[in-house]
Order: sequence, then C-alpha cells, then structure tokens
Amino acid sequence: MTAQKSNLSSPKYGYDFVVATTQASINATMKAFLSGLTQPVVTVCYVADFQGNPVLIDYDQLKKNAHGSDPFTIPANADPNTSQDLRNLVEARFMMGFRAQIGLPPGLAPGSIPDIVTLGSNTASVTYNLLCSKFSVVKLTPGGGYSPPAWFSQSQPAGSPWIFQSKVDLRLSTTSPTAYSKLPPAVQAQIKNLGAGAFTVQQLLFDLDNAALETIPTIKNVPPGDPLYSILQQFFLGAYFAQMRQNGSPVLGCTIKETKAPVSTLTLTDLNLEVLPFLGSNGQPIVNPTPAQQDLAALSYLCAADGNALPAAVPFSWNWVEANEQADFDGVVAINRNAFANYFRHQLAPYVPSNCYLPSVRVTYDAGKVETRYSWSMTSGQAPSFTMPATGPTVLTFHYGADSVDQAGLNGDLGKMELRPSYDISVSFTGNTIKVVQHLVVYLYVRSLATSTDGNVVDLTVTDTYTLGIGQDGRLAATLTTTRQDGSKNPSVDPFLNFWTDLNKIIGAVKNWLQAVVSPNLKAMPVSAAQNFVFPGGRTFAFKSAGFSDFGDLISHITYTDPS
Repeated sequence: MTAQKSNLSSPKYGYDFVVATTQASINATMKAFLSGLTQPVVTVCYVADFQGNPVLIDYDQLKKNAHGSDPFTIPANADPNTSQDLRNLVEARFMMGFRAQIGLPPGLAPGSIPDIVTLGSNTASVTYNLLCSKFSVVKLTPGGGYSPPAWFSQSQPAGSPWIFQSKVDLRLSTTSPTAYSKLPPAVQAQIKNLGAGAFTVQQLLFDLDNAALETIPTIKNVPPGDPLYSILQQFFLGAYFAQMRQNGSPVLGCTIKETKAPVSTLTLTDLNLEVLPFLGSNGQPIVNPTPAQQDLAALSYLCAADGNALPAAVPFSWNWVEANEQADFDGVVAINRNAFANYFRHQLAPYVPSNCYLPSVRVTYDAGKVETRYSWSMTSGQAPSFTMPATGPTVLTFHYGADSVDQAGLNGDLGKMELRPSYDISVSFTGNTIKVVQHLVVYLYVRSLATSTDGNVVDLTVTDTYTLGIGQDGRLAATLTTTRQDGSKNPSVDPFLNFWTDLNKIIGAVKNWLQAVVSPNLKAMPVSAAQNFVFPGGRTFAFKSAGFSDFGDLISHITYTDPS
C-alpha cells in the first residue's frame, strides 16, 4: 500500500510526476511559516454615502478627512459625546473598519493551535481555518433623533482566537465546473503557480486564502447574538468578502515570495490538486478515520511536464506515506518511469549512433592475376530505433542492425563476404540501481573457393551500474561501476585449407580492422547521465532517499525545509 506501489505509467494515471504531502506535515509546516510571518496587515474602512450605504475608503484618506483621527487608536471606552477624535470621524462619515493580519493567534500553547487545513473526502471540500495574529474591529454609530451615538471597538483576545472556517475548492481544472474555471486567466496563473514556489506552503496558503475558491466562512469563537458577530457578518464576510470573491483576491492579502531553487530537469507546465484520504488494507478510504489516520491523508500535486497533456484527477490505490513512516517523512515525489526513461533516452542519444555501423563489402575476381579481392568498410553515426516497454524492469532499449553481402563467380564459388554489425542497449530500473547494458556484435562470413568460415569477430558487452543517492536539494547522485566482457571469436580454418585459400590472412585483416574501429567508440556511460537529473521541489523539500517503485517509478521521500 505504500509509495513502493507507485505506478504513474499506468493508463489509469499518466501524470509525469506527483508531489504528495500529508495533512500533518502541511499543518506543522504552515504553522511554522505563520509563526514568523511577514504577511501584510490589512486595514479596511467604510464610510457612509449620502444614502447611508457603506462605501470603501482608503485608510490614509479617511484619516486625512478626519483631521488625523485614527479609529484604531481610539480607546474602546471613548465617549462619542466628548471625544474630539470620534467627532472628527462622524464628520468624515466613518461607519466601520477592521484591521487583520494572517498569523498564529497569541496566547495559545502550540498543541492548542487549530489545524489550518483538514483534507476532506475530495479536493472540492478542503476545510481551511483562517487564523489571525491580529484582528481589530471598530464601528461608529453617529446617532440621531432618539438614538444616541455609539462607539464599538474590540480586538481578538489572547487565547480565544476568532476563526473563520470555510470549504475550499482546490480543483485547479478548467474542464469541469470548478470555482477555479470561472476566474480570469491572470488570477488562474497566480493560483496555479508553475514556478519554483509551486509546492510551497506559502503558495498553498495563497490558494486556500483566495476568496474566489472559498465558501463564505463561518465564524468560530464569537457567539452569533453578539454585536461583534453582526459586524463581522455584515462587513467582513459580507461586503468585503464579496468584493474579494469578485476580484479573485486573497482574503487578507497573502503574498508570494519567489524562491531560488535548482532548476528541475522536468519543466512543470500544468498541475492539478487531489486529496487522497488514508486508505485501509482493502485499498478503500477509511470511512471514520482516527485523528492519526486523518493526519496521513495526502494532498497530491498532479503534474505534467514539458508541455504534455495533464490527465484528469483519478484516486490513487496506495498511500503515499504509511503510519510507520510519518515520523521520518512528510511525503513523496514520484517520477513516472516513462518520464525518467525518456530523460535517459535524451542523455544517451548523442552517444548511441557512434556504435551504429552501416557495413559495405566488395568481392571481385581479377582474372589476370587469378585472385579474389575482398574490401570492406563500416560507417558509424547511423540512427537506431528505440522502444520503451510499458512493464517490467527494462524501461528503454535501442537497436541498430545492418547487413552487407557480396560475391564473385557463379553463386560465389570464387569468393564471398558478409559483414553484419548489430548494436543493442537496454536500460533497466531496479531497487536503487540503474543498469545500462551495451552489446556490440559484428558477424563475419568469408568464403574463398570451396572453403568458408564465419563467426562473431566482435562480441563486446559493457555493463554500467549506477547506484543512486540524492542530495538535500534534489540533485540525483550516483556511483558508477563498469564491467566489460569480450566474447569475440577468431573463425580461422586449419593450415591445410589456409594454404590453398589464404583465408586466415583475410579473416585476421578484417578482425584487426574491426577491433580498431569499434573499440574506441564503445565506452562506459558517463556518471553525469544520472547525476544531471534534478527532482522538482527545489528548496521546498529536503530529499531523503532515491529508488524505484515496483513498477519503475523513481521515488524519493521528502520533508519540508524551513518555510522561511
């Protein structure tokens, strides 16, 4: 049931790579991020128009209109009848304002801080708790007639935070009726960040806090009959939240910082999100998970690379992280076997043709000298075919073969030669190793008069084995061992026959020439063929291991790095 069962190349899935992290790790990392947050303080103020309707006003403009009076510095017990600041605000037609900053609420022990994210049964219903380190609300009622003026000022108390809980639709698809599909392209691009910060908790917070993806939040820790509840309901979740939804903006001005990271070998060009509830031994989501099992639910980034089409989101049949792995890992990055095999294909492509030979032989009879003449050549640089098997440890093969035959006399009775080179490479993924096997064969047939012989005058095998490791920043590491086997034959004839045909001299000349031609080109693969690969994830994650799943996907366990 673990990531060892990753099978992204299955027709059911088809994603180029997947990044999956657990609910527990997302919450822990996001809380660490919020603890040192430098997100902006958002200040929103309303004044009354001439019909008495609330209208947004710039905070600095409000203070200018109110002769410098600041509603957020006026004490809660100020008297509207005697306070000059409140009189100034009345003249400026001030109605209401709030000031808030996303962050960890003060006065709570670490274990008492609510989770920010709860992954539901699907990606359309992720629960998000908007937590604020600061939240102040002020309201001024000018009074009139029999109604006296009233001043209201209240701040979030320490140890009892105001929590705004909503459901977020994180389906980043335009092919289905999602909240995301209704947004302008520029806003979609911000939400579906395809840059270095795509997998950061900062980006996830930006997406969760985007009003266009949220249901209207409910307010926790404020009694529904309280005047504060009515003010928050009317102004914060009413007029203000509606405006943010219309603009596709974050509720409290989340910002994204660009992250410097190693450039991934696979260029992310499209993604979607998917929630995977924790699966039981039957491969089905556990209906009533324990808190520990809920923490193992995973948020999966389904990724397409290099312009490939992104398949639709389909539930996985394995858990990305099991209970016995939770203490060591936050999640997994998995690379589709075909995507990694294709990377290797491009690494080998410049080298392979140097061992692909087009042969040419020529056999002629010189009647004047009464002798048969043999000539031959092979031209490298030919284009091989390749295959990428869908199953099994072998993920990539190259093949090239050619044949050249010529003869002199009737049916070759005066002489005949055949030269048939073939070259094969196979690449296999097993455990934490990549094995590249090269096999170069040149078959020779020579006939002089009635005497002939044949055999593989060149039969060379080179096996390169890469044992994989991984650097903290996602650069693949490898150690390389190489073995060579020479199964070449010397198809000579016995001295009596050689006396009449001089066949051994011809064979020796051909073999020596072939060995001189092919040996310099048949080399061990460079270790850089593996080490040039960089995992996606950049500075977001520390990479802990690298190896292959049972189906050939390249997988690495990951942990979040310091989000600051």
